[in-house]
Amino acid sequence: MTTSSTPGQRSGESTGTAAGLAPVTYLPGVLEAAAREAAAREAANAEAHAAEQAALHAAAQAAKLLLADAEETARARARESADDAHTGLARRAENVTLHAITRRGQSRAEVADLLRRREIDPTVAEAELDRLESVGLIDDRALAIDLADRLRTRKKLGPSALRSELMRRKLDRSAIDEALAGADDEGADDDLVVELARDRARRLGGLDRTTAERRLIDYLARKGHSGSSAREAARRALDARSDELSGSVHRVEFR
Repeated sequence: MTTSSTPGQRSGESTGTAAGLAPVTYLPGVLEAAAREAAAREAANAEAHAAEQAALHAAAQAAKLLLADAEETARARARESADDAHTGLARRAENVTLHAITRRGQSRAEVADLLRRREIDPTVAEAELDRLESVGLIDDRALAIDLADRLRTRKKLGPSALRSELMRRKLDRSAIDEALAGADDEGADDDLVVELARDRARRLGGLDRTTAERRLIDYLARKGHSGSSAREAARRALDARSDELSGSVHRVEFR
């Protein structure tokens, strides 16, 4: 019996596959082992990736903390520098004001002008003014009363001149009003203005009465005394001068 073969098939090869090979049959458990190995590799890769991501996240957080610490340190140093600068300005303002008020009494406005001329920061200047007021080193009310009393006694200034002088010192208006309370009352300064008129009348001895009276009234008005007060004081002063002159003549004739 003759055995026929298909073209390309070697003699003695059995059919069953396209390549003439027998089908591969895996041993029991090989597929499961391969699957487990692949799963283990995948799990290991995933774990390594997770660990890498965690490390990157931790590094990023650490970098953020370092940056935050650096920024806070910079801010703290800036605050310290600002505090030091503010303290320096405050000390300079204190030196300026204490030097000024030890020479003479100063109103708040006068001290404020001084600090402004020295280019002290306005906020620092205002704080220094408040400090001086709180400890009584500047007191517009007390200064106004003291100045009014001294100017009235020593220079014998009248109400209007007193007010002008206190305003020139930039005192608070309410302090001025309080210091001059009653100064405008009729007859309040009669004794002072008469004394001032008598002192001035002694220098007008070579003038006739009319001229002397006119000049005396003008002088008293410049000193801040009202017209009626000045006229009355001038009359009394010139009368007293006439009496003194008459007394001198009588004494000479008696001799």
